[in-house]
Order: sequence, then structure tokens, then C-alpha cells
Amino acid sequence: MNVVKFICVAIMIFVHAHMMLVTNANYGFDSTSGFFYKITDKFMFLTLFVLLLPLLAGYVFRINDDYEFKKAIKIAIFLLFVGFLMNIVIWGVKYVFSWNVLQLIGLSFVIIAFLMKSFSERAIFLSSLTAVLMAPLLRNLLININENYFINILIGNIDRSMLWPFFPWFGVVGFGFLFAHYQLKSKNDFKFKIISLFTGIAFLIFAAVKNEISPPLNRNFVWSSDIFQPETGFVLATIGLFLVLSVLGMTFFNKIKLKKYGIVNSYSKGILWIYVLMMFMNSVFYSSRRESLPLNKPTFIYLMWMIFIFIFSWIVGVLCIKLSEKRLTVFFKKINR
Repeated sequence: MNVVKFICVAIMIFVHAHMMLVTNANYGFDSTSGFFYKITDKFMFLTLFVLLLPLLAGYVFRINDDYEFKKAIKIAIFLLFVGFLMNIVIWGVKYVFSWNVLQLIGLSFVIIAFLMKSFSERAIFLSSLTAVLMAPLLRNLLININENYFINILIGNIDRSMLWPFFPWFGVVGFGFLFAHYQLKSKNDFKFKIISLFTGIAFLIFAAVKNEISPPLNRNFVWSSDIFQPETGFVLATIGLFLVLSVLGMTFFNKIKLKKYGIVNSYSKGILWIYVLMMFMNSVFYSSRRESLPLNKPTFIYLMWMIFIFIFSWIVGVLCIKLSEKRLTVFFKKINR
């Protein structure tokens, strides 16, 4: 799965840096951004890879056996703290309680841990399926009271920066968890891979037939409701792409020996801090260089910043591996005592 994680993280870095470089202060395209607007519009399908990160979070949550309830609460509190602190540092105190991906993942972890403790993985499956399928209906039912903060958490509100609503995105975290659960339970046998692969392909075909496999580009605000409050087909396409990539990754890349500090291993091991620090660096650069950013055509600044942010993220990943090794060393020393 390390190769799958690497692909998703690399595309996440590119998409966020690209959007920061080519959009205006309101994250939209102005009338002079013809070239970048056309290019971005043609590559909106890359959004799917970025949206795989909650699925990967659910997958790692199960693979690492982090779903013991008390442990899950500690992880959730940490993610919520980092998420809200990130809001202040990057967007300002005004947006401290904005709802983003880290908050969604933290809440999802607690619910998944509770369901596993009180019921079984079947409850997670039913809850995840409900979150995905009921999201459009729930949005229609609650749209008139969506100024309420907790309603925003449930269905989203792009105008108030509530970008990752529980419905439908809890479902993708849940399905990531379930994929890892059944992978371990089946010992990753051939039957499990075939079922997962064809389920993923079926989801992608369904989304393609409904023309919901890629969101449209909103000229006024690129992080639009078409991405975060999507049609059901788009959510299924996200899950489908995850299943297909995961099976292909486990089949063709699982035995590849990765260099400890190579870019693939570093990206896959440092997802959280790469995301947080990459967003911070993009924000700092944008604030200081807004007037000279290439909003309408490729420039040297665009190329150099892309190279820098990829290398910077690599360094962050390497540091995450080194810090993890130090924590393990301390842990084993305590045991030996």
C-alpha cells in the first residue's frame, strides 16, 4: 500500500500547490486566468486521488489496530487539536472552528471504535453505506437550517468553510477501515482481491455512466460543493478508485523493497505532517508573493515552487521516519528496564 499512499500524497501536494498558485485570494479564477482555468478543468479527475486520503486514514486505523476505544479517543483529540490549530495558523482566528479533513477523520475514528466495541464490523458497513446513500436526501431535508454549526458538520456548508461533512464522508473512512479489516481476515487471498477489484470497477463504471466520476470546476470557488457535497456516484467513484488502486498495489508493488528515506517511503509514512506543513508553506508563500503569482500563464515562479514543495514534503516525510525510530528506541529501552 506504500505505493498507493505515495501516489495519493504526491497528487495531493500537486493539487493544493497548483490551486494556491493559480487562483485569486478567494480561491477562484479571474477573467485573465484562461490558460490555467482550461488546464485545471481538464484535470479535475485528479480530485479523486486527493479524496482517497480519508480512505487511507481508515485503512491505516485498522491495520495499526488503533481502534481500541480509549486509544481512538486520544487519536481523535489530537487530530481535532491539530485541525483547529491549523485553521488559526493558516486562515486566521475567524476560521478556528471550520470543519476540515482532520476533524472529519477524528470524529470518524471515535464512531468506528465505538461501533466495533459495541457491535461489529457489520454496524460499520451499515453506517458507512447509510452515510453515502443518505447524504443527498439529508441535505435536502436540512438545507433550511444549515446555518447551525452541528448541522453543517452533518451536511456541510461551503460558505462557512465546513468542507468535509459527515454525510457522505464518514462512509469513505468506514470503507477504508473495512477494506483493511477484511484484508486481514482473509489473509489477503485471491478471492478477496478479485471481489475488491471488480467491486471497484463496478463503482467506477456506475459513476462514469451517471457522469459523476469527476466534479466540474467552479470558476468562483474551486473547493466547491460539487467536490465536498457531491452526488452519490462521485463518492462511489472515490471508493472504487481506492479499491482498484489498492488491489493493483498489493499485487504488483507489495514485494518491492523501498529505500527507507526514499521519496515513496517518506511520503507514505508522513502523510499527516506533510499535509499540515505543506498547507502552511503554501499559505505563507501565497501571502508574501500574491502579487507576483502566475494566475494566467506558466512562469518560473510556478515551476520553482512546485519543485520546492515536493522536496520540502520529502524532507518532512524523512523527519517523520526518524522521529518514529527514536520513539521506538525509547519504547524498547523502557521495556528492557
